[in-house]
Amino acid sequence: MKTPLAPYKTLKNRLPRLMLVLAMVLANAVALACSTARASESDSQYCVTDMSDRTVCLDTRSPGIISLSPGSTELLFAAGAGDRVIAVDQHSDFPEAVKQLPNVGGYPNVSVEAIVAMKPDLVVVWTTGNSQKVIEQLESLGIRTFHIDVVDFTGIKRAIRSLGQVAGTEKTAEQVVGDFTARLHTLHSQYARREPVSVFFEIWRSPLMTVGNGLVIDDVISLCGGRNIYGDVSERIPKIGIESLITRDPQVIIGSDPQGDTPQTRKELLGYWSQWQNLQAVQHQQLFSVPSDLIARPTPRILDGAEMICHQLQAVRAKASHTERVAAQIPIHQESPL
Repeated sequence: MKTPLAPYKTLKNRLPRLMLVLAMVLANAVALACSTARASESDSQYCVTDMSDRTVCLDTRSPGIISLSPGSTELLFAAGAGDRVIAVDQHSDFPEAVKQLPNVGGYPNVSVEAIVAMKPDLVVVWTTGNSQKVIEQLESLGIRTFHIDVVDFTGIKRAIRSLGQVAGTEKTAEQVVGDFTARLHTLHSQYARREPVSVFFEIWRSPLMTVGNGLVIDDVISLCGGRNIYGDVSERIPKIGIESLITRDPQVIIGSDPQGDTPQTRKELLGYWSQWQNLQAVQHQQLFSVPSDLIARPTPRILDGAEMICHQLQAVRAKASHTERVAAQIPIHQESPL
């Protein structure tokens, strides 16, 4: 009995077609696996260490960010993350684009409800400037926070880099850090090793408060070749007595004012401090102001304030040198005839 040949012929005819189908299925499976892997990679969390050494993980490289301090807002924009910022605190005012953003209140009355309603991917907080209660409340509600606390030049650079990582703008952030470092180096080479000038920096008058060690303004004074007369105090912003100030007797008094260093602000400074005529800064009328935003906020703009202070201290040196030269001249009637 002969075996039927029809099924064999049919299978033989269909085999190439089956192999083609299997190959296509396999190819599609591989493509799907690769596509899934790429999607998984792009959608997976990425993590950045904040300035409290906390690991903060996000689900997107374009997070919606709320900033709760003027300093952190400036640092975010400096890092190239301005288009990621969806809201700010009410005191943020730089750069100009910030004024068009919604605000969520300001210290100490930040609106947690407004923040939650905006559903941010991240809230950037200043740990020593924002209310600890507000920070804890946000975190208890599941809102991701990113801590920053900048007290020196190194901290400015670290904050810009980390915020650039958070926002996926590392390239811009690194360029800004490079420019900041170069300008810092230039000022240091020009002024840091000049003749020291003793400086009292006025933070507040009632009570009288100044700058101690560990605050960026102290670094600015050193950068300009000055000597902060309270640089030996460990507190960042110590309260002092007028007797202590008189004992330390600074050559220069520097305050801050929104208007900066103008004839009017100098007149106001002198009007206040003239009640202590035994201070050499008052006797020689060596009192200056710096725009508040350029010295109080540890951001790249602080080098604008630093440059002003460097010029002010250099003017004091030049004045002292001129006075010394004049004092050293031999009186005309004692000069030997030619």
